[in-house]
Amino acid sequence: MALLEIEHLTKEFDGVTALQDVSLEVREEEILGVIGPNGAGKTTLFNCVSGIFPPDRGAIRFRGDPIQGSRPHEIARRGIARTFQIVRPFPALSLTDNVLVAYGHRYYPRLRASTTASRTQASLQACHGLLDRVGMPAGHERAAGTLPLGLKKRLEIARALALNPSLLLLDEPSGGLRHEESQELLELIRRLNQEGITIVLIEHNMPIVMGVCRRLVVLDHGIQIAEGDPAAIQRNPQVIEAYLGKASV
Repeated sequence: MALLEIEHLTKEFDGVTALQDVSLEVREEEILGVIGPNGAGKTTLFNCVSGIFPPDRGAIRFRGDPIQGSRPHEIARRGIARTFQIVRPFPALSLTDNVLVAYGHRYYPRLRASTTASRTQASLQACHGLLDRVGMPAGHERAAGTLPLGLKKRLEIARALALNPSLLLLDEPSGGLRHEESQELLELIRRLNQEGITIVLIEHNMPIVMGVCRRLVVLDHGIQIAEGDPAAIQRNPQVIEAYLGKASV
């Protein structure tokens, strides 16, 4: 059984179809790449899976259970976490407290439980461990707003990992990064996958996609136009025309 199954997913906004009849599956412990030009519907796909947008038609199943229409916090508790294209940490909070916000879901499953203190020695150690896990340098108590973009991206991943996901949705994690930072991020993605986390990766950086994904799904104007291994996708005429240009990368 696939970890995540999406069948005939359609999402419209004011008469504009952002996703049209998209069907795909995510296999346990794989890294699946989702690529396509701007406006292809990639982030909308993530928003539907993570519960931000309810689909208009179609089904989304996680571990065989339907999740379409569930609220984002309900989906997160099932084991699906995500990052966003534009990172928005709490700038005045420390790196530790930024991660603690996500880690605190263990303490605050309901509003009444929010009176329980989450800043315990054990929780702080766990948050520091997550920051170390994503390669954050020392200085966990500095304000998140002081970080350069590359470290903010790592902080975003640490916050997602605080939810203890089995499925991690990464939305353009290398966007805006230098080549060296992108390569370091590539190694982090590989390591997380080797630890047993299934990953779906939206990315415009083709070397990253081709270097880490064994299978790709291509969207164009909300329509799924191709699926296959990176070599097949590079040769696909529809993909070359829609996304890669007239010459293969």
